[in-house]
Amino acid sequence: MIALAAAFGRFVLRHFLSFVLICCVLLLAQWGWAQWRAWQALQTEAAQLDSAQDALSDHVRAEAVASRQRTTALTQAPLAALTERLNTLDAQLQSKQQERTGLTGLGNLGALGQPGTPFVQAHLQGLKLDVNIALLQQERAYVQELRWRLQTTQSAEYHKHELERLHQAHQRLYSQWQAVRTQRQALLQAHPIQCRLPLESPERTACENLRQQQAALLAANQRAAADYAAQRARVAASPPTPAPLGAFEPHIAPLQALAGPLQARQTQLLAERGQHWLGRLAAPVQQVVPMALWILLGVVLTPLGIKVLLYFGVAPLAQRCAPVRLLPASLGEVALKLGPSGVSCAVPLAADEELLVHPEFLQSTAVQGDKDTCWLFSQQYPFTSLAAGLVALTRVRTPVTAQYVVSATQDPHSEVAVLHLPEGAALVMQPHNLVGVLQRREAPVRITSHWRLGSLHAWLTLQLRYLAFHGPAQLIVQGCRGVRVEQAQQGRSIQQAATIGFNPNLAYSTRRSDTFGAYLLGKQGLFNDHFAAAAGAEASERGGGSHGESPGLYVYEEMPHTQLRGGRARRGLEGVLDSVLKVFGI
Repeated sequence: MIALAAAFGRFVLRHFLSFVLICCVLLLAQWGWAQWRAWQALQTEAAQLDSAQDALSDHVRAEAVASRQRTTALTQAPLAALTERLNTLDAQLQSKQQERTGLTGLGNLGALGQPGTPFVQAHLQGLKLDVNIALLQQERAYVQELRWRLQTTQSAEYHKHELERLHQAHQRLYSQWQAVRTQRQALLQAHPIQCRLPLESPERTACENLRQQQAALLAANQRAAADYAAQRARVAASPPTPAPLGAFEPHIAPLQALAGPLQARQTQLLAERGQHWLGRLAAPVQQVVPMALWILLGVVLTPLGIKVLLYFGVAPLAQRCAPVRLLPASLGEVALKLGPSGVSCAVPLAADEELLVHPEFLQSTAVQGDKDTCWLFSQQYPFTSLAAGLVALTRVRTPVTAQYVVSATQDPHSEVAVLHLPEGAALVMQPHNLVGVLQRREAPVRITSHWRLGSLHAWLTLQLRYLAFHGPAQLIVQGCRGVRVEQAQQGRSIQQAATIGFNPNLAYSTRRSDTFGAYLLGKQGLFNDHFAAAAGAEASERGGGSHGESPGLYVYEEMPHTQLRGGRARRGLEGVLDSVLKVFGI
């Protein structure tokens, strides 16, 4: 009974908690939906306000241009046309003002922004009417001023015209008086006696007539001078003629100020959006999203662009450069002494030979023989020996022939092989692949260094120095999944990471990888190592003779050592260190 009650209690409690959880989820969803709708309403109204302000600005510009065009045509209009235009403007103003008053709620500025009030739709039309009314008022004031100036100008022009007419009449009479006086003086000089004797004569008659004309002209001239002076006094006493009125230019600032309610509501919306939690969350996101997209685009496209440049620009240029031939006169021979590579190999050691090998690769040894430590592989290249790890090697010498087993005991992927270098042959290789060497006691392996600072192939592979190991000697090397030796013949290519070494008489160069898709997807590197035999060696090899240059061989491992870690090369400090060591051929 207790167990049944407990089970029933757990059932009720579980479903009650489920009910509470469902209620909380529904309440949270309802609150979130309300918040989202409020945010969307703010966004929508803000967009409508922006659109309304743009529409109002366009309306102001269009109406101002139309008003300017209408008024410009009236600058040369007569007085009757200006009076008619004033009457038309009064009628338009009365109509617009009645229409503005008839709009419901447009004058109630207290309703701005209140819930349920379609602010933009309710006020945009009224604001446009306000713009029209303000422009009509400005236009009416301009036409009224133009009409008054025309009336004043016409009155002043009449008085000025009359003054000019009287002035010209006075000048004309004075000119006539001077002409008559000149004629009379000339007649008196020509007939001084006849003109002065009180006797009837033609000369005296003509002189008397000229005197009478002169007197009449003098009287008329004096009357014209008096009329001119009186008219000049009247012109001076009249009000000044107003200056010409400039072209009509609407005042845009008062019209733009009519958008104040829209701007106030927009300020209020900006404050509400700034206080809304969605706005505070969206603002920083919107600021960083464009920059983040550009950075992402750069991260995606920059490697692609670099790869395209390297593959189609740098790589073809490198292929046209002359190959590197370190020792053209050396023998192009190297052979697997004890057969194919394997997990381990038994190395026979003669009495006149010695074996230098890494201690961890020495799997089993004969009882007889002396063993000691060789601290440096080469006294001539101490830093190279240190950098390549060829330090603290085990040196084995035996009075009789004995076998020693060499194996990669710490790497399950590695195999070892013994490369035989006869007298006069050499092998260019990086010492990090070298496990050990079997050499004569009196003639240890000789190492030479070759710098190629002027070769583009050396700079592209970041290997400026090459180390050549000269025979007679037997080099013990390791390779991932096995070691192979092939003949270069007319030309062979191999991945750079797989190359162990090559004969220095070969023409070494870099070649672009076969397909761009494989390089773009990271399946292959940009360059492969390319080896080609000399022309004489190729001819000798095809002819089957023993004369001429020896064909060269190259050695590589089955799987590049850079693919041991998931197919990726070492990065970080290890990658930097590998690159530095590769520069020096290590």
